[in-house]
Amino acid sequence: MKRLLRKVLLVLRPVDTRLRRLKVYNRLTMPLRQHYRAAMGFGTGKVPAAKPSAPQPLLQKPLWPEGLETVPLRQDTILFECYWGKKFGDHPLALYRALCRSRPAGSMRIYWVAAPKAVPPAEITGNPDVTVVRTGTPAYTKALLESGMLVNNVTFPPWFLRRPGQRYLNTWHGVPMKAMGRDMNAPLVSMANTQRNFLQADLILELSDYYRWATIRPYDVDQLAAPALMRGGAPRVDDTLNCPVPAADLRARYGIASDQRVVLFAPTWRGNSTSIIPVFDEQAQLYGEIARQLGPEWFVLFSAHQMVRVSDAGDVPNGALIADNDNINDVMSIVDVLVSDYSSILFDFLPIDRPIVLHTPDILAYSQERGLYLQPAELPCAETRDLEGLIAAIRAGRRPSEFPGYAAMRDRFIPEEDGRAAERALAALLDPAATPPASAKADGRKRILIAPGGMLPNGITSSLKGLIANLDYDRFDPYILLDAPLMGTDEARMAQFRDFDPRCNWILRVGDLLLTEKERPVYHRFRTGADRLSEEDLALIAKIFARENRRILGEARFDLAIEFGGYAPYWTGLIANANATRKVCYQHNHLWAEYTNADAARNQKQLFGVFQTYRWFDRIVAVSEETRQVNADHLAEFYPPDLTTRTVRNTLDVRRVTGLSRTAIAETHPTAAALFAEPGFRFITLARLSPEKRHDRLIEAFARIAADHPQAQLLICGTGPLEETLRAQIETLGLVGRVHLLGLVANPYPMLAAADCCVMSSDYEGQPMVLLEALCLGTPCIGTDIPGIRAVLKDGQGQIIAPDPQALAEAMAAAAAGGLPRRTDRLGEAYAAETMDEFYHIVCGLD
Repeated sequence: MKRLLRKVLLVLRPVDTRLRRLKVYNRLTMPLRQHYRAAMGFGTGKVPAAKPSAPQPLLQKPLWPEGLETVPLRQDTILFECYWGKKFGDHPLALYRALCRSRPAGSMRIYWVAAPKAVPPAEITGNPDVTVVRTGTPAYTKALLESGMLVNNVTFPPWFLRRPGQRYLNTWHGVPMKAMGRDMNAPLVSMANTQRNFLQADLILELSDYYRWATIRPYDVDQLAAPALMRGGAPRVDDTLNCPVPAADLRARYGIASDQRVVLFAPTWRGNSTSIIPVFDEQAQLYGEIARQLGPEWFVLFSAHQMVRVSDAGDVPNGALIADNDNINDVMSIVDVLVSDYSSILFDFLPIDRPIVLHTPDILAYSQERGLYLQPAELPCAETRDLEGLIAAIRAGRRPSEFPGYAAMRDRFIPEEDGRAAERALAALLDPAATPPASAKADGRKRILIAPGGMLPNGITSSLKGLIANLDYDRFDPYILLDAPLMGTDEARMAQFRDFDPRCNWILRVGDLLLTEKERPVYHRFRTGADRLSEEDLALIAKIFARENRRILGEARFDLAIEFGGYAPYWTGLIANANATRKVCYQHNHLWAEYTNADAARNQKQLFGVFQTYRWFDRIVAVSEETRQVNADHLAEFYPPDLTTRTVRNTLDVRRVTGLSRTAIAETHPTAAALFAEPGFRFITLARLSPEKRHDRLIEAFARIAADHPQAQLLICGTGPLEETLRAQIETLGLVGRVHLLGLVANPYPMLAAADCCVMSSDYEGQPMVLLEALCLGTPCIGTDIPGIRAVLKDGQGQIIAPDPQALAEAMAAAAAGGLPRRTDRLGEAYAAETMDEFYHIVCGLD
């Protein structure tokens, strides 16, 4: 019946095309066209009855971990997902078609994923082997759990992890012209789940060397994912080269007369996955103008990007919107001219050597906002910036092969397109023995996985910046773990992120820790440091974090895993159970003092959970010998008998610190600039405003010398829970205008270099970075006699005084009177080299 209906409409189409110029005719026949589209199995409407999903037990995301252990894996079952279930085309459809051609009916169980309102086409719903499962339902979760093979052209949810024995082919969805991953100007969270899915996949389709550089590299996994990369053509291009749908049927579907030439207008979207810029109305207006100016001898098809919510493009007599459930690669087989902008669709169209026009009126803005790897002028396509030029280029119809260098461009971008890509990719998925060798190899450098310690603007982060900057990148390949959603909500953390050496890689955690009902209370006790866990409970914690490592990192293996912060049970648990040959935990402070600190503003009770992870590390390193010894005295009961504790001092990025110090203070802190304009003596301290830093003692000491040294000023850089308390103390002591709370300063080094003395009055420290930085800049230092400060200022590096206000006041008075000259023997590259040698030998285990 459908075939007969198509034939009738083909006969009537020329008359219909002429009559569509009349608004009355359009208004009267619109309902008929909508009914026709629904009857033919595309457009809007209810999902045709496929094999229904049987009722499933409650098995949603919170219970996913239980399913990992209880739901049987079926090797005769394959799941296809395309654009989060919103579409039914692209590479997944091409692979599905290849499967249906190569396997007899009934030999495979097939799942197709559909979003709640998506309408799968008849070739899916009409297959008795297919079960359609809706995203967000228990049936979807169960299908993911039991399918032995998975195909996706974007990403599975953040809670998904590939089971042992599962095969996951990630095809991605095109050769990018625009910037991807970390090359985009976009929140980190927008790339996190893509990176995670690349690490989950054991097969990743790789179309060319350029494709690997532009698609895999920007997600920082080109080395980690190298074993999964499989060189081959684009399966979806097979559907354009050898379209299974007759051209006459495609023309009838959209009402295209046999004598009409076809233009496909397929612009890309704007924005990123977390912030989509609404451009549909603007694009729809351009679509209407193209159709109007080309006239009735042309027919214009408009493909709105799947990231754009399509509402209504209006009624265009010689045009149509491509239906959501239509495969655009099928449609391209009847297209005479492609009009796009920065979309990967142009690389799908290149193999058939038909004209391509890139319409890029916003190229300057787009290049700045999103970024481009390729300029239109580099490609065998016409480029236009205005409507007049666009219409002229469409009519001119210059083929790609008529541009210089076409053959070289084919070799660079689409070297494998021979119409059999789906067949080869499917064979590799179905039979591991048929999988070709990986198309790329890792470069052999030692991989280091690092949990950085929160990325707050503090000494720990400053120390890690120095380590990453000084690292030998010929030998080591570092990967720093970040909580992507947290980074996106905290500009202070993002400022630290942007300050790191760009050669390092970032692993972006997204999604929640997966916990069974049994595991949940045990993990809560561990995370909060509530009590000592039993051996059984600790085994459960190890199991939780082994699974979490697989969820974030897949099967990636590291030579070394470092917990650089050492404060958070989640990160210590994760690193202690990482897939790594060697595991090391840092200690940056007197941790028992931190744990027992009763001040509510410095609650570190979770450290008890951290202490219980020490059993899983190969080595504990402290940042000073004094800190190592004091921690060993208090924490020995948590150290296993074979654990080695050593000292590895904080290193320093000398070039960064000295370079930043040359910036004018007026640029880094305009308010503070006035404090350096007049003669005087300036004390400075850089530290979080928290109890252990004892700013109250420092302010009290300054109050005792203020009257005798009227030109002295005290500058306090930092923020924290005690800010209002300290402000009140300053007012009470009459020090307003003499003691200055300057807040968090992104670049404090100009002030640190210009100050006359750096003072630290802490109760406990590890190895204070601010003192190392002050010594690097030649600024004299005073510090309280505690292990961490003593480790830096001993041997004449600075003045060490008793931790009480009077002793501190006497030292500050002597300094203000000229008793503490500026240093000439600055801490420099020799210190950085020594500390990096310590890192290589003690942390990395190199001889």
